[in-house]
Amino acid sequence: MGPPRWRRNTAHLLTAVSASLLVVVVVSWNRLVGPAVRIQIVPLVLVIAAAACATAAGELYRRTRPRQHRRSASPIRWWWAALAFAAVAAAVWITTALLMPQTDNLRPDRERTRQRIDVVRTALAAGAGVGASVTVLLALRRQHHHETATAQTEHDAAERRITELYTKAVEQLGSPQAPVRLGGLYALERLGQTAPDHRQTIVDVICAYLRMPYTPPADPTPRHGLWPAALSRAQLAARALIRGKANDQRHQELQVRMTAQHILAAHLRDTRPPDERENTQVDDRFWEGLRIDVAHATLTHLDFSYCHVAEANFSHATFIGKVLFEAASFTGDASFLGATFAGDASFLGAEFADDAWFVGATFAGHCAFADTTFTGPALFDDARFTGDAWFAGATFTFNAVFNDARFTGNTSFDDATFTDPPWFGGAAFTGNLGFEGAQVTRLVTPEGDQIIQAWPPGWVVRPAPGGGGILQKTDTEGYATT
Repeated sequence: MGPPRWRRNTAHLLTAVSASLLVVVVVSWNRLVGPAVRIQIVPLVLVIAAAACATAAGELYRRTRPRQHRRSASPIRWWWAALAFAAVAAAVWITTALLMPQTDNLRPDRERTRQRIDVVRTALAAGAGVGASVTVLLALRRQHHHETATAQTEHDAAERRITELYTKAVEQLGSPQAPVRLGGLYALERLGQTAPDHRQTIVDVICAYLRMPYTPPADPTPRHGLWPAALSRAQLAARALIRGKANDQRHQELQVRMTAQHILAAHLRDTRPPDERENTQVDDRFWEGLRIDVAHATLTHLDFSYCHVAEANFSHATFIGKVLFEAASFTGDASFLGATFAGDASFLGAEFADDAWFVGATFAGHCAFADTTFTGPALFDDARFTGDAWFAGATFTFNAVFNDARFTGNTSFDDATFTDPPWFGGAAFTGNLGFEGAQVTRLVTPEGDQIIQAWPPGWVVRPAPGGGGILQKTDTEGYATT
């Protein structure tokens, strides 16, 4: 049981005890406490105990409230003083009214007078007790104000320090020197590790840096044959020197950008098995629930394996070299709209919980979506697959759309599972195509209507014994539409 819940339960108990004590005082306590009522201090003890319990319960209730932005304490209103005076007067009056009638039948008169004097003393003591409770409340309020002011001062100092570090790191990213830019990236990473509330902002800054225009390094080999023969040796040497310096700067910028990619991947990666995440402590380096936006960025040898991203925008990004999204998890929309994969791309075992946009994407190398799970729509309209494309064992829970897609290499949907029939309208397959073992779990709508199907030439769905359908190869030319 966490501390807030413990405090809340204790506050409830103290409130109940305080109410019970007041009931004992107000109600005819002769039947409740018996002979003890003869001790005149009992009502005073009960009133003071009730006030103490109420005070403690109020303090616990205050501490169980969620912490918000702290504000300065408001000044004490005049009616607080009036209320305190009224409480003291009420304590004196109630105590006198409860105890004084008991002295009416006392004999002799001297004993009655003495008892009445004791009643007055007890009433005044009760008033003093309530006044002491008010004093305790004021002391608690003063202490709370002091704690609030101290916490606010510490919070402001920490925020100023974070702002200074953040500003300095961003300034370093704008430096013309690559080592300074690297230092700025590492400073942002360190700041994000120590200030979790600012992690999304830091990720946004790193993504914005990657979105900046960038030209990859060119082949360092000089192409003298393309230069005019009339150029002198000095001119040729000068041009070669200029080309060499420009290429060196691009290589340095490449190292900076790959460092930025590595920082993102290192803090978005969670290597815990899915079935052990609830019982296994997460790595401190893992930043959970973040969004990334690297649209139109140029990314080199990106490795986002085992990364968990809330939302991802890779629209129109250019991926150079081998790209890895193996076992990656996208809990929100993932957009690769119009992206270009210049090398091989692997999405083995990846999970797309929402929309997966690959509309107009170009895969120049081989791509692997084997064992990938698409819980939301998988949209590959007008995509281009130059190399082999593997969707073997993939699961499409929602719509899978490949309209007007072009598959130049071999394509495999073997053992894939489609909840609804996919769409391949206008798709073209140049290489071998396989749907061996692929299944469709739903062929009719809940209303009993047949779902329209558009399969590649030579493949149709046959009803399966357990329901749904299974893909079979035929000699039919054209699309099998039912």
